[in-house]
Amino acid sequence: MTENNEHRGGLSRRNLLKTTGAVAGAGLLGLGANTAAAGANGSLDPAFFNWRAREASRVWDRGYRGRPDRTVALTDSGIDARHPDLGPWNGVRVTVRDGDLVIPKTERERVALDGEGESFSGTIGPGTLADPTTATHEFTTATGSEGIDAELTWTPDNVEGNGEDLEFYLEQQTSSGWERVAASATGGQPEAIDNYVDAGQTYRFVVETYLNVTADYQISASYYTYEGEFEAADPSVVFDGVGTGPDAPKTVGWFDAGSRYGLHKKPRDPNGHGSHCASIMAGSGRASAIDPDSVTTEEPGDVLTLGDTRQYEIQADAGTGVFGSAYGTAIELLVEGPDGQELDSATVTSDSGLTDNVVVEAPAETTGTYTIIARAAGGELASTGNLESISVGAFVDPDGTDGDRVGDPVGFHTGVAPNQNLVGMQGLSGPAGHLAEHAEDFADMFNMRAVNMSWGYTGGLPLGSLGGILDSIPAGIKDIAEAGILTCAAAGNAATPLNGNGSPAIADECISVTATSPLDGLSAYSSGGIGGIDEDDGSVYMKPDVSAPGGYVDDTVNAAKTGNADTAESEQAPIRDYTGKAGTSMATPFTTGVAGLVSQAMEEDAPASIALPHPDETDLDDVYRLKQTILATASETAFTAAPYHRAHPATYEFGGRDPYEGFGRVNADAAVDAVTRELSGTSEETLGMNLPDDQRAVAGYVQAGPGTLDVSVSFDYYSGGNKGMAAANPHVDLFVYDAENPAQYGEPNIVARAQGLQGDASATVAIPRDSDEQTYFVVAKLVNVPGVVNGYDVQAHVSLDVSTEAGFFVSGTRSDDGSAFTGGQTNQVTVTANPSEDSEVRDAVPANWTILTDYSDDVDRVEETDGVKYVYFTETAAADTETSYTYFVEAPDAVTESDAYQFGPQEVKPSEARGWVAVSGTGETNLVVAQST
Repeated sequence: MTENNEHRGGLSRRNLLKTTGAVAGAGLLGLGANTAAAGANGSLDPAFFNWRAREASRVWDRGYRGRPDRTVALTDSGIDARHPDLGPWNGVRVTVRDGDLVIPKTERERVALDGEGESFSGTIGPGTLADPTTATHEFTTATGSEGIDAELTWTPDNVEGNGEDLEFYLEQQTSSGWERVAASATGGQPEAIDNYVDAGQTYRFVVETYLNVTADYQISASYYTYEGEFEAADPSVVFDGVGTGPDAPKTVGWFDAGSRYGLHKKPRDPNGHGSHCASIMAGSGRASAIDPDSVTTEEPGDVLTLGDTRQYEIQADAGTGVFGSAYGTAIELLVEGPDGQELDSATVTSDSGLTDNVVVEAPAETTGTYTIIARAAGGELASTGNLESISVGAFVDPDGTDGDRVGDPVGFHTGVAPNQNLVGMQGLSGPAGHLAEHAEDFADMFNMRAVNMSWGYTGGLPLGSLGGILDSIPAGIKDIAEAGILTCAAAGNAATPLNGNGSPAIADECISVTATSPLDGLSAYSSGGIGGIDEDDGSVYMKPDVSAPGGYVDDTVNAAKTGNADTAESEQAPIRDYTGKAGTSMATPFTTGVAGLVSQAMEEDAPASIALPHPDETDLDDVYRLKQTILATASETAFTAAPYHRAHPATYEFGGRDPYEGFGRVNADAAVDAVTRELSGTSEETLGMNLPDDQRAVAGYVQAGPGTLDVSVSFDYYSGGNKGMAAANPHVDLFVYDAENPAQYGEPNIVARAQGLQGDASATVAIPRDSDEQTYFVVAKLVNVPGVVNGYDVQAHVSLDVSTEAGFFVSGTRSDDGSAFTGGQTNQVTVTANPSEDSEVRDAVPANWTILTDYSDDVDRVEETDGVKYVYFTETAAADTETSYTYFVEAPDAVTESDAYQFGPQEVKPSEARGWVAVSGTGETNLVVAQST
């Protein structure tokens, strides 16, 4: 999903210094000495790079950029592999023949069956959320037909939400009933299906509505067949020639069975959306690779009044390009070509910051002198602008560089996983269905690790789009996951409180992603709230899962721009440009790129207990471990990004799920460290607010046998140019997760957690005496620096201590009345504890829930801290004896408190010296729907 903004010069890294009432000082951008001469500092200062590339480079520095023999895929409007960041293409195209996924070596020609077709019309509606209305039209396929191309249109159109939105399906009659073979549910019209059929068989079109609107619809369909001989190639051709070098393939597979975007036998993108997303998740940066000898950087600190300009001349050869990147207030940048024509422009907006970044770039079509002009924004209406710092320069010829695939970062607009190869699947729900049906083949043929789906339903339904009731995609996401492929899906741009997510983001197995600004502020357009209804059993569950940078509408994300899909390659001018878009569509490929990096780390360097096997051996459990790693290392933003949240402020959930950001902002570096960095003893760590350079969380893994695992974090000191703003010690939360055994659907399995409200926290996990060695994630997350928000130069230095000890053991269980509750419903909870020493026992309950102490005889007292109520029990648990405790809680009943809530893990305390010990396996998430369903 996306909010398009075709204004070139989407802002790449903004608001480095922010204000919350105090003006931030200048000169805190990390720049070196003023340089007026081209190339004086030999490279571009990182502060001027695309924000996405700067954050991802922290993982590149750890040795992970993705693998060319592994892929991430997307179902979208296409990929334009003529763009250097997304190409070249290796020529591999896949199709489905006789039920098998194959690579055509010699292809048959598609030929229309003249005079053969189907036509239907009717009236449908209204429908409801609980009882959608359907209309069906049966037909027998024409003799000699091998495929059908169909479109559904209707009136009234869904203009600004005041109209119908129909869904369109193709089903085949089988011995066991009707089987759905294709679906189109794009949120717009026409809905289009292009699918293989068997001649002389019975099929039907299904039209469906769940909106309270009546519409007239028309279906038109034509048949086609194929002529000529077909021969399949050996799948080994997919990775022929992969590696490094400008000629090494980047897009290694293309699937287009025909869709609303047409039929293209080469990787093309009639819309541009898919190319933009592909560039974010895995663009190589070849088209924006910087020539270090051309760079000029200055810190003029100029006040520009009406008519004032600063101009910079850049010599560039044809086939290269030029760029300008500046920080300041109310300024505009322009690029002029050798003949004086304006090639690009962009303006700093007033988006809540005093010091912002603005970027322009343009391909050099001819050799000559290009000019970057900085002036006050607003033209004739301008008052003054302030140009704090600026860097300009030239790009190198993309045919002579790897970009950021290997080596030092050189690309201005590089993707998150620049060395991971791409597979393009043109279309939305259609190819997603093909992927689900042939998931094992796609996984094996392309070594596919993750697939991006930046599309889905929109609307303000109270529980989202009812997933499998409306289409087959959510069930298909499980098929994809079972084949070892993680799906990352856009939560949606519905901007409606308690809207939830649409399909495919509603699926249990996927990662649903909402959008933020670079400084983690939740975008106003992002969907959120109640997740949806499970497609299998009708239960309510929550989405989204994480947030990631997708931009504000006035602060877009720069990535590759497509060419004309229908222009012959020989006639198409070189494609090297970029464009800005914002949406959950842009946040999702950031997360998919992270999945590529983390999967590489898990395959190459993780301990065997949590390592990813080869893609053709990866299964659902492996996908859940990958998913948990990304979710468990995400950071909550309720305090750190408080001024930047729009419409949907995040809430502090102490490691639980927030209804608008899920488990928090994705952290690629912490996720990679969680699976590759073994923790032991004491380590010095740094958490900070100066994004994107600072880490929000630090992580690693521990392998421990029976006994206790003790972890602690302690605050040491602050550093940074703005450290004096810190009003008190930082709030750092500490978590221990079961790395081997995620919770349901790959959600984080918390085995211990501790709040460090003053910067210090400790937790102890008991590993049962009959257990084998277990692998755990230890993650410390920066929750708050009082007096400071993201964008300020403040770092909190902490010590992380990890140790194990034998001698104390405890096991336990938890049971209650269910996993989903309506507002005000009572839940009976029973916990058991079996410690090796006499111990006190307590349980953790979310603060929003009410402990019914009058009906809970086992409860001694209740104590509350931020977000948590601790229930202490009257009876001591005797050594080597299972003791049971029961209490009653009441779910919150306010609609705004519909949420997922973390219970437990329960804890025991054998002595003051040992402290509270978490009982492994006794955490649980309960959902509350505080409204009528």
